[in-house]
Amino acid sequence: MALREVLLEQLKSVHDENSWFVCFNYAVRELEEPQAVEKVQGQPHSIAEIVHHLYFYNERYLSRFRGEEVAERPRHYDTFQNHGQMEWHSRVADFQVVMTMFRQEIQSCSQEKLEMWAETLSNLFMHNAYHIGQIVTIRKRNGWWGVNPVVKG
Repeated sequence: MALREVLLEQLKSVHDENSWFVCFNYAVRELEEPQAVEKVQGQPHSIAEIVHHLYFYNERYLSRFRGEEVAERPRHYDTFQNHGQMEWHSRVADFQVVMTMFRQEIQSCSQEKLEMWAETLSNLFMHNAYHIGQIVTIRKRNGWWGVNPVVKG
């Protein structure tokens, strides 16, 4: 499998198709804002905060990948906070757009660019998988996980 296909497969696995683990779309499926913003005892972040964090990093890396300038943030900037006071479903939709644009960029970029970015993109997608696992864990602990996903393995 070529590098482009590997990265597209990783992106698909964390975004919109269950594979060895649950993808983002399935992890947040049918989750409403009251559940998303609830802080669970023993967890440092709510599901909504985790999604803000994922959006923050994926949007910034997409911009960098496209060659766009990315504003620096203060060292203490909390990426888990809802700085724009986004409504839950809007933030999920924003994340969907970023991931779709990432897919398009990876499909159309040069091989040289892909090779230069491969490690960074792979690490970003693993970062996504880690936090998606947190979302699933929070949902299961709170009884918000209904249907068992079909996961390859």
